[in-house]
Amino acid sequence: MKFHDLPENSGVYIIKDKNNNPIYIGKAFNIRSRIESHFQPKNNLLKQSFLSSQASKVESIRVDSEIEALILEANLIKKYQPKYNSLLKDDKDYLYIKITKDEFPKVLAARRKDLSNTKTHFGPFPSSSKVRLTLRILRKLFPYSNCKRNQNKACFNFHIGLCPGVCIGLINKNSYKKNIKNIIEFLNGKTTFVINSLEKELRKLTKNYEYEKASEVKRKIDSINYITSPVHKIEFINENIENKIREELSELKRQLNLKKIPSRIECFDVSNISGREATGSMIVFSRGFADKSEYRRFKIKNNVGINDVAMLTEVLIRRFQNEWKRPDLIIVDGGIGQLNAALRTIKILNINIPAISIAKKHEDVYQEGLKTPLRLDKSNDALKLIQRIRDEAHRFAVTYHRKLRSKKLLVTS
Repeated sequence: MKFHDLPENSGVYIIKDKNNNPIYIGKAFNIRSRIESHFQPKNNLLKQSFLSSQASKVESIRVDSEIEALILEANLIKKYQPKYNSLLKDDKDYLYIKITKDEFPKVLAARRKDLSNTKTHFGPFPSSSKVRLTLRILRKLFPYSNCKRNQNKACFNFHIGLCPGVCIGLINKNSYKKNIKNIIEFLNGKTTFVINSLEKELRKLTKNYEYEKASEVKRKIDSINYITSPVHKIEFINENIENKIREELSELKRQLNLKKIPSRIECFDVSNISGREATGSMIVFSRGFADKSEYRRFKIKNNVGINDVAMLTEVLIRRFQNEWKRPDLIIVDGGIGQLNAALRTIKILNINIPAISIAKKHEDVYQEGLKTPLRLDKSNDALKLIQRIRDEAHRFAVTYHRKLRSKKLLVTS
């Protein structure tokens, strides 16, 4: 064989016999160098000697990233089952990645003997460490659950963003299976298909002003580009999203007659059922995007009964007792009563921060000094931003309330 014809690039190589049958498949950063090492006279390993005597030619497939090479290598081994890959290590000891048949499928590393209850599987992978690395990467891109459903508390992986909340019922079947579908396509080597699907979803979310979800989809696209790129520095900025966010913030400043565009917006909401297990939430939007590291939860301590105004006052007082960064705008969920509670609290605390409230029935926006609420057109950019922030605060409050209620039911049952 003529080694000098082989590329010095990274990728997957296929060693074939005289009948054009693959007898060994591997991957390398430098294909020519790796092939030469296989056929060094000093290399007397059984596998190497057989390869030397039976190899007729080598074909190569250039792949720029290691994860793509790993997946391609595994798929080709599965397809052709080269005999000298098995001679290197018994096939039953290779690791596979399996997708289970569960209602919310699990994604697991498995040996051949563990491939029962499997919807589909991938491999064998010659390197168990690479299998686990691949799973870690995929789970960050497309979170999946390997825990039990409907538990009393969220699993550890949920808290670090690797489980979408199957354990506590926070994700429906269709949304979850979308993640699983992307994982399957990715493991089939269809990274372009996955990116195209995500870009289509990104355009739809952007068109519908769902910027938080769009931002998460954009992050996934960036991450896939990063791990499948030979140069690990991808600067992908979706100008459409950035521009729309700026337009919303500018319109918010104009409609509320603010002195400046609000960089930090805090929104407060309370949640309770007949006054029991009452909770409050504070969510933060920085420059128009959710800043989840700044979110805070409050378990109502001093107010009993159904009194949203009193509970909101307690939450606001406790919030400003902390030396957290001050907001440029406060939004509270509710009508004129909630706004007045916020304004009284601000005055008592001697702080100068503009505040508004938004009432769900007609999406009226209440602001100090206005005799009648501001009723913006449904297509107005400022209203869309206010609604998005309010809805996120409500989601965050309800999630915490359900958690406390579940704990109490567990104790009393």
